[in-house]
Amino acid sequence: MPAGRSVYEADGWKITLDVRPDHNAAFSDVRKANVHVMTHVMEIRRLNGNTFTAAEVSPVLSALHAGLSFALGRWVAPALPVGQNDQEQTMWGEWGPMLCDPARRISSGWWYPEDQESMANLLACLLPVFRDPDKGQALRLQMQYAITAIADRGFVEQRIMSGAAGLEHVMWQELVLSGLLTEDEFNSRSWPAHRKLRTVLTDAGVDPKVRADRLPAITAFAAAQQVSGGRSADGADVVTRVRNRLVHPKEAQEPVYGVKGLVTETWLLTRHYLVLLVLHSIGFRGSYQDLSRTNGWVGETEPVPWD
Repeated sequence: MPAGRSVYEADGWKITLDVRPDHNAAFSDVRKANVHVMTHVMEIRRLNGNTFTAAEVSPVLSALHAGLSFALGRWVAPALPVGQNDQEQTMWGEWGPMLCDPARRISSGWWYPEDQESMANLLACLLPVFRDPDKGQALRLQMQYAITAIADRGFVEQRIMSGAAGLEHVMWQELVLSGLLTEDEFNSRSWPAHRKLRTVLTDAGVDPKVRADRLPAITAFAAAQQVSGGRSADGADVVTRVRNRLVHPKEAQEPVYGVKGLVTETWLLTRHYLVLLVLHSIGFRGSYQDLSRTNGWVGETEPVPWD
């Protein structure tokens, strides 16, 4: 395989990505200005060699748009696609604008770009879902919330709100649409937000306990919280309480700002939970970068907890 080439086979499609030869030069000025850069050339074919229509490949392009953006934590797009016949004559093209962020060298996402196996696993999970219009639309919405929550730009409070909306969407899907709870039960006081979040996290194999070595501010805040049932407050308690206090402050100076680093760490934990729950919902089995961490080595990944 040529250097700089990645090949993925998923759901009957073969997707080939080639890095542009002058990739490093093209990225040389991205730190100086917000610019959009074409980084790769992509080819999509049927695995069996059959021809296909623009309508048939459209869900694949949508999956790539949402999926790669979700993985990188910023909007990237398969821009300016064209369709050719077996004589390499252009028969179709789409030149409309696609949502895309300026290029960045450093990703804030959960996927380490050198981990091709995990990307192959992600695409194998995504393409079948996006073939179903209803499932694809719901997943895309969750990913949109996650992309906004993952990004390290803008106000931290905005990222928490977007992440909380994504978590709410996932909880509704996993608890109500699955038949575990009725709509009335979901909205009842017996199922507060922290209980719903803890339930979906536990069902996904995600431990809601807070690690003091990674999230010291949340650990301190949790230790001071009173919770029912004789248990200690966990990540589900903190994420939902901080979100609620930001939306419904009870005092002129909301106490959550009195704990140094608490709001930032709540954002980190919110995006971490949302990423894992979205990945679990599609059956992802690869590795990921823990987005609740603020330290660690470049490329340090770990298997998803349910694998």
